[in-house]
Amino acid sequence: MTMRKNKIDNPRYPHTIKIVRRTLPGRYSKESLIEETVYEGKGRSYTDTTTLGNAKVEDNKRKASIPMRYSDWGELTPKSGDILIATKGDITEEWEVKDWEPDNNRTVIYGELNRNSNEG
Repeated sequence: MTMRKNKIDNPRYPHTIKIVRRTLPGRYSKESLIEETVYEGKGRSYTDTTTLGNAKVEDNKRKASIPMRYSDWGELTPKSGDILIATKGDITEEWEVKDWEPDNNRTVIYGELNRNSNEG
């Protein structure tokens, strides 16, 4: 009897992550919403297993791991209120960034996913 060997493909950063900062223009400006890209590249988005809510709104705590050292960010860094867009195969989630911190040669982003805002 021989053992069957299956190759397992489990990359550390399997998702596409984009963090954007959306800013409204000045009161008398003719421009529409301004969107600035803070980060775009690979990462891993996952739940933090905590769901809060009532009959109207449910918020799910989220985290994202990005393969970028904290010291490599430069002048443009994630901020509370930015929007993180995680693409996981055919699923796209948008959630609000709340905080971020360094962690072993990567950056961890903390946020909240509003279940009502992601409904189709």
